[in-house]
Amino acid sequence: MTLRLRVSPFSLKHTLECGQFFRLTKVLETYIVQASNRIFSLRQKGDYLFYEGVDDRFLIHFFRLDEDLAAIHKEIDRDPVIHQAILEYPGLRLVRQDPWECLISFLCSSAKAIPHIRSIIEHLCRSTGKELHLGNYIGYGFPEPRCIDLNLRWESIKAGFRANYLIETSRSVDREKLRDLKDLPYEEARELLMRLPGVGRKVADCVLLYSLDFLEAFPIDTWIKKGLQKSYLNGRQMGEKKLEEFARAHFGPLAGYAQLYLYHYWRHHPL
Repeated sequence: MTLRLRVSPFSLKHTLECGQFFRLTKVLETYIVQASNRIFSLRQKGDYLFYEGVDDRFLIHFFRLDEDLAAIHKEIDRDPVIHQAILEYPGLRLVRQDPWECLISFLCSSAKAIPHIRSIIEHLCRSTGKELHLGNYIGYGFPEPRCIDLNLRWESIKAGFRANYLIETSRSVDREKLRDLKDLPYEEARELLMRLPGVGRKVADCVLLYSLDFLEAFPIDTWIKKGLQKSYLNGRQMGEKKLEEFARAHFGPLAGYAQLYLYHYWRHHPL
């Protein structure tokens, strides 16, 4: 049975397609989404979200629909560049993912385009996850920690050098301890994540921002680095650490939201 939820301001398209989340398939105007061992469908028409397979409580949590987006815009709208990004994508929201799924997803993301990242994750889930059903659509749950091992046919998954990171992280991560990171200060939580195999500054910040509510986290990738240097620093070269410090000082405690808008904007308006 299809249910509906009033959502405003919210853009399902931009929120799902901006690069923060990978487990989705678009069929005409409907998205089939897999997250937290659920499979559900979503379609937006105006201010209403039509959905099957989950309840409104899950969607409000997942899409952070209880946050005051207007207040967030006001907080981060500090210069003409971010102002233009907000004007263009006013319904863009952060997604609140499961920390374990988010960690493994971004471990798969190093130096890869989004379609390839989705392919790696989908193959991984097909190989180790349980079947999920939504009508005639068959999906696969996300593998649990310690379920990613050497017995997988890694050549078909095409994870390359990431395979060892995925295996080692799967062996060493505890779901509850991962969730408990949200109770720590930002720097401490990031330091602990960066002790995991293959987790650098960017992957750690993605996990902190997209799953653990550290809204000050500001992941730096090539799009963001180039954009900051050209649009904010007059072309001046700067290391990742200095760029992070600049961004958090400039945008304040909700810098992660600014990163989301700038990343999506610069990907569609290359400098």
